[in-house]
Amino acid sequence: MRHALLTEQWFPAIGGSIQLFDAIYGQHMPPGDAVHIIAGGPPGSAAHDKNYPRPVTRFDDTRYPWMKPESAAEYARMFAATLAVCRRERIEVLHAARVIPEGLVAMAVGRALSIPYTVWVHGEEVSLFLRYAVKKRLMPQVFGRARAVFANSTFTQGRALLAGAPAEKLHVINPAVDAEAFAGPFDTAELVERFGLAGKTVLLTVGRLTRRKGHDTVLSALARLRPLGLLQDLVWLVLSDGELEAELKKTCSALGLDDVVRWVGPVSRDALPRYYAAADVFVHPNRTLDDDDVEGFGMVFLEASAAGLAVIGGRSGGVVDAVEDGGSGMLVDGASLDAVTDAIAGLVRDPVRRASMGRRGPAWARRFRWEDQAARVRALGSGDGDADTAVAAD
Repeated sequence: MRHALLTEQWFPAIGGSIQLFDAIYGQHMPPGDAVHIIAGGPPGSAAHDKNYPRPVTRFDDTRYPWMKPESAAEYARMFAATLAVCRRERIEVLHAARVIPEGLVAMAVGRALSIPYTVWVHGEEVSLFLRYAVKKRLMPQVFGRARAVFANSTFTQGRALLAGAPAEKLHVINPAVDAEAFAGPFDTAELVERFGLAGKTVLLTVGRLTRRKGHDTVLSALARLRPLGLLQDLVWLVLSDGELEAELKKTCSALGLDDVVRWVGPVSRDALPRYYAAADVFVHPNRTLDDDDVEGFGMVFLEASAAGLAVIGGRSGGVVDAVEDGGSGMLVDGASLDAVTDAIAGLVRDPVRRASMGRRGPAWARRFRWEDQAARVRALGSGDGDADTAVAAD
């Protein structure tokens, strides 16, 4: 089967959706299937595309603030590039990374060439689009004409239904994890030395420094642990960067936590497993914000479980699908400082419990296999309505 993936966001940019699409379309489609990537073109694209295992066609994603709407020219170029690739490569199924803009363009190309398309939904974008009258009106049309709609979690499935996706076309395709890549063992001596981890209980957070991720709540929780004597042997490794970096570092200093927190910054995918191996507890108390900004799933929770860490996640959005609450992990109210503080304190005080949770993690993570999810995407894209009865991450 010949597939094309249309996505505005692609390497060398980073992000969860890019990782998802790379795993399914770039790495794990069944042997014999052809996949062509049609993507926006950030700086450095050509160098990446040259070494990528699938052919990549770029379109100019420049937007012009003086144009109304400012995205009109970009969408026209996206349409032209997609039409040309689908016609030239005789694409049989077109996969759209989001309902808007990619789904809108896929619907137009599908009409022009009489080819089916599928649409992905991730959670937060649907909540945002529902606030705009034009996008709210367009979404049911894009969903209704799609062959299948893929939601990354049961939470996102509910959001898609509210946005007009037909229930019979809507399928949950959870992201997955290459569990063996995080299984180890790994040499962490250099990290232990660099960050002063010897003899410490190590907390780890991997995720952009944005409000919904809960870094601010963890800082406040750690400040509460100081009077309890729980910080003297504790270190928190914070990976990635983001728009709240300066604010969070200022708060960290104001709370007297500079001796506890290590602002590591962005880490490459290849180096990431060593950081998980150096940690004891993964803490990511995400929450839903007032503007409905929410975590659609959270692949980092699966990575942490695969690495054998006890996991603390927020009971919000699609994270309830990613964390084995009461087993290898626990879900807390990420908006509650008391709940987050109690969860961290409980695991810091109880190494036996956190080790027991960690031992359960790999088995949980192995339930989410990229091969299975790619096979479902292929089957549903080809029109096999029985695909949901085959393999799925329960």
